[in-house]
Amino acid sequence: MPANRPFDFLLAAIDIDATLIGPDKTISRANREAVAELRARGCRVALASGRRHANMLPYRARLGLDDDYVVSSQGARVEHAETGRVLHRAELEPRTAAALTVEGLSRGFAVMLWLRDRVAAREASEWVDRYERLCDDPVDLVDLEGLADLPAEKVIWAGDPARIAADVEATRRRLEGRALTTITESWSMEFSAPTADKRHGVAALARHWGVPRERVLTFGDGENDVGMLGWAGLGVAMPHGRAVARAAADLVAPEGDPATALARGVQAVFRRSEGALVA
Repeated sequence: MPANRPFDFLLAAIDIDATLIGPDKTISRANREAVAELRARGCRVALASGRRHANMLPYRARLGLDDDYVVSSQGARVEHAETGRVLHRAELEPRTAAALTVEGLSRGFAVMLWLRDRVAAREASEWVDRYERLCDDPVDLVDLEGLADLPAEKVIWAGDPARIAADVEATRRRLEGRALTTITESWSMEFSAPTADKRHGVAALARHWGVPRERVLTFGDGENDVGMLGWAGLGVAMPHGRAVARAAADLVAPEGDPATALARGVQAVFRRSEGALVA
């Protein structure tokens, strides 16, 4: 791209798991360099993940993303990493979170309640262990019913993937308008507030920076990325991502090593911009 040609995008929102990081949960050199090149072209970079705010900060540090916001808990919170200023917060109503907690426990699921500062569960289980290993995020074992009056960013039901798959559509229809129902892992059904979607979080960040929608770039792989991939000026899905993410995106990164898929997606965006200039 010619040096005097401004880059088409002013803000890039990047998912973490299976997008920024590979199967080994590290950021590849190629992905780090791709993020650095986006920034060198004048594009702000923000992480947008289903992870909790505190759990995202080490990845931000590894990329050198100083003094900026992160979109966490699937869009439930957009918070400045240094000052703590919150641009967007969308939490489940306490009565909805409490009802989902009670129902999930009564149906035999491992229930994890996401509060602003921690994740809580009633008891240890295979599914709680899976969550802790996946996200490197310890879970507090407490009396969940005693937390029913606290704001919750998510309620998670975890259990046998066959049960999750069998229940998800009916549950989604039943809760429409009261909660979003999302599958992130085959063994995990997540409930969040109706505006706790990455699309809403990234849109709040774009408004804050005065970036028009058409100049927002997003990268993701999962069901919880669908909203932001479809909303952005250009959404880029990972080739190994879920079919719904690939369908929502404008562009799918070229096939190859999942650990460097983000870098290939970024290069595809650069080639697209250069092609538009030539045309």
